[in-house]
Amino acid sequence: MRPAVGPRSWRDLVLGGATPQRLGRLSALLVVGCLLTALVSAMSGWARADAVGAGGTRLAALDTDAGQLYRSLNEAEAMATSGFAAEGPVPRSVRARYEDHVARATQRLVHAAGLLPPGGHDAALIERVASRLPRYTALVEAAITRRDEGSPRAQEPLDQASALMRDSILPAADELRRGREAALAANYRRASEFPLTVVLVGAITLVGLGYAAVRERRRTNRILNPGLVAAAVLLAVAPAWWLVATVAADDRLDAARGHNAVAAALDEARVTVLQARASETLARVDGGTGAEFTDRIERLLGGDGLLDTAGNQTTDATAASGIATIRAAAVEWRDGVRAGAAPDETRSAFDRLTAALADVIGAERTDLAGEIRAADAVLRGTAIGPAAVALLAAAAAAFGIGRRIREYR
Repeated sequence: MRPAVGPRSWRDLVLGGATPQRLGRLSALLVVGCLLTALVSAMSGWARADAVGAGGTRLAALDTDAGQLYRSLNEAEAMATSGFAAEGPVPRSVRARYEDHVARATQRLVHAAGLLPPGGHDAALIERVASRLPRYTALVEAAITRRDEGSPRAQEPLDQASALMRDSILPAADELRRGREAALAANYRRASEFPLTVVLVGAITLVGLGYAAVRERRRTNRILNPGLVAAAVLLAVAPAWWLVATVAADDRLDAARGHNAVAAALDEARVTVLQARASETLARVDGGTGAEFTDRIERLLGGDGLLDTAGNQTTDATAASGIATIRAAAVEWRDGVRAGAAPDETRSAFDRLTAALADVIGAERTDLAGEIRAADAVLRGTAIGPAAVALLAAAAAAFGIGRRIREYR
């Protein structure tokens, strides 16, 4: 009676039996490991490249749309209220700027709606703004018409429009803007995460190659198998490539985050300036104390204010100089308002301030785009290079063990 045979261990399955069969099974396992490393590397590389490239571009476009929508709405409100600062009909230049800002906001609404999937929270925010904006413009038009006709009740629809903008439209646009900023930042964080899966799969396969090479040397009393050695060297290159590329991409993305933080703080500063301009105008019309204007200017210029935040985020001398110019223009405008300067004088100071803000924000956005392009180039290399090296390692392992198998034939 033959003794019962227990289940075979994985060592028996892989390393047992006649030498040619054992080598064939070992070759298959090593090739599969190398191919798996190539597959994981390619998939991870393309996912990260997409997070910065095509997918990141879409999120960046949405972020830009949301930011410019919020800014255009504030600019429209500032122009609408400033048109009532002086006696008589609303100036044509002010009305033209108001209409331009409304048109820009509408354009951003349409573009953002086309990029967002329907039914989501952000799409609902877009719909809220889009549904209320016509009501706002109708109220402003009614106020302008009454003002042009000399009606004493011209201020009523303007007050209703301002309340609608402050209480409903702007909060929705602000929520959309902040959500898009967070989504873009999360995307960039994913693109620079440590490539744990690639390193683990590559390391396990590399250990297998090393074990196979040492075992064959001991069994045959020969030098190390050249094919297995070449495969091990090639496979070691793949995770090393990933590590170097991840550090390089993270460096570029970190610089991009810095530029984005400065631009975001200055964008917030520009919105605050626009709101302060609207507060200044309303104070002139209503004869108020201007407390709201003072509060907004303090948020801009005060300790730990928006300009301080922007300055603390940059180490670039050009950006720091631009922020200093913005601060000087803001102080000039504030002092003019406090001194009771004429509306034309404060408008000129306000225009200089917004122009300085636009210059620095534009420069930061340009630098941001350059850093993103550099990170994208590095990450696209990881989608191809390490995978190609792992495929070469698979070929080298198959060739090296194949030579040993042919020796038995």
